[in-house]
Amino acid sequence: MGHNAFLVNITLFLQNKFSVLLTMALCCLLSTKLFAADTLHLAVASNFISPIKQLAQDYEEETGQKIQLSFGSSGKLFAQIQHGAPYDIFLSADVAKPQALIQSQFALADSIVTYAKGQLALWSVTPLGSDIKISLQNSNRIAIANPKLAPYGKAAQESLQALSLWNTVEQKLVQGENIGQTYQFVYSQNADIGFVAYSQVLAGKVKGNTIKIPSELHSDINQAGVILSHSKNVELSRAFMAFLMRPDTQAKITQFGYAAPNS
Repeated sequence: MGHNAFLVNITLFLQNKFSVLLTMALCCLLSTKLFAADTLHLAVASNFISPIKQLAQDYEEETGQKIQLSFGSSGKLFAQIQHGAPYDIFLSADVAKPQALIQSQFALADSIVTYAKGQLALWSVTPLGSDIKISLQNSNRIAIANPKLAPYGKAAQESLQALSLWNTVEQKLVQGENIGQTYQFVYSQNADIGFVAYSQVLAGKVKGNTIKIPSELHSDINQAGVILSHSKNVELSRAFMAFLMRPDTQAKITQFGYAAPNS
């Protein structure tokens, strides 16, 4: 073999080797990006923590799809979305915020679903009587979620107003940023009693004492979900929303202390 031919063969060998290595590197990079893109990121209202953790696990086992969960008050998550937070799906504790996101083109209009109907409860770790008014009047510190941020807080305020107790107990109120923090106030006994989601009572380790608030005392706590416009996983998000609304999934949601959306 001549000197020139040898150099040509070496050059071709190195070029092929480099091409293979480059291809492998690009494949690894692309697969990493695809995996990251394929992970659905859900922003979920605090009251729905226990159900969504179970449902996300069920969905991952059923489909192999990865789910990432972020929790907070509906108002706080709503603000994060408006500032570009990289969520794919927003599961709010109300309908108004998903509708507002649709109107401002932050969410897809055809994706909105009412996935649950919340139930409000008065809860304490110490004994309660059966009378709502007496229980509230005898309490020194009453926990409530911020009515301006949390739909359960708004429902609690409406209930107190319907019972003609708002002005009487307003000075006793301890406000949580969301329904999760409100529950913690009562659990830690930093409040004597509190308005919480009935689902939290069922999921909690300490059952305590509970009075379910009659639904006629407040507006329906319909909880809506929506797919966000900037999502890079729209089709995967639609598949998850379809799973969320399946009859068997809806049956599981009611077991966590929610009413059926159409009830």
